[in-house]
Amino acid sequence: MRSNPKTPKLLPWLAKKAGISERRAETLWRESERWATRRAASGSAAYYKLAVDRLLELTAAESLREDAASFGWRPWARAQARLWAVSMHVTQQGSALTARGWRLIGSTARQHQPG
Repeated sequence: MRSNPKTPKLLPWLAKKAGISERRAETLWRESERWATRRAASGSAAYYKLAVDRLLELTAAESLREDAASFGWRPWARAQARLWAVSMHVTQQGSALTARGWRLIGSTARQHQPG
């Protein structure tokens, strides 16, 4: 997905963390910018701080709204997905460590061969 160059770089991460789409996160960002424009000069440090703070508030509210709409199943499903991802990562790291060990054993065996 091509993102607007004025969107913060943390937007995709924040959207994934909140469990909302990137498109919805971009909409929330534009809304945050409009809100910050009414309170600070556009482009100033205070403007960006207000916009990012507002984005965090809106994202949290959107995530809670999505959780409520799922009748409580969404947090459980997200926790299950995180658990699955962690177990797959552990399995991948374990197999890489095993393969590295076998390569090390093979290289030491070749060094100790007579000849």
